[in-house]
Amino acid sequence: MKHILGFNKDYDKIVYGFTHKLTLVRKSDNDAIFKSAAADDGRINIEKISWFMLHVLPADGPKFQLYRTIESKSVLPVAYRIRQCDSIAVPQSTMFTWRLGVKSSPEKPRYIIVGFQTGKDANQTQNPSLFDHVNLTNMYVMLNSARYPEIDYNTSFSKHHFARLYGDAASFRSKFYHTDELASNPNSKPLNYKSLYPMFVFDVSKHSERLKTQVTDIQVKA
Repeated sequence: MKHILGFNKDYDKIVYGFTHKLTLVRKSDNDAIFKSAAADDGRINIEKISWFMLHVLPADGPKFQLYRTIESKSVLPVAYRIRQCDSIAVPQSTMFTWRLGVKSSPEKPRYIIVGFQTGKDANQTQNPSLFDHVNLTNMYVMLNSARYPEIDYNTSFSKHHFARLYGDAASFRSKFYHTDELASNPNSKPLNYKSLYPMFVFDVSKHSERLKTQVTDIQVKA
């Protein structure tokens, strides 16, 4: 579950006395199925879900320490990274602004990833895992008055001018997991990035001191 829930990836402590609840919200089957045009429309049927929970049996020494922590009612932080997915229908215009919302302190975005898709919504004959570059020439994120990045991309996909966008996407994994960039390379070549996976990654983790204590308005401009 750590692949889809940030809590399972970040929190590695023993959990005691908590009730775990998994809520599934069903979406359209058309957004999860890719088929040939000649085949009938498919449908996903979930008949059984098994949730394997690892149980830890501590030795007497650690168990005594755990009991002392429980009896003292110590306050333990349960910090984890929230993942949020938003979507919007992009207007047929040269420029557009997308206001993602407002975040209050201390919750601030660390990375914003944007992807465009054309003609793939509610269509089982189109692969929903592929994205389109839509001839993007520039994009940036505004956190109040702070801009990321400060310098324009000046991109031209027709001329293969997208090295900075590709570099930001390729280095995201190493930054997010704090690993060596060579070991965490996504193994996606630049041409594959252009035609299959043009994801636009914005590193907004370096906040100014002002953003750490005030409400943050988040906007994407392209």
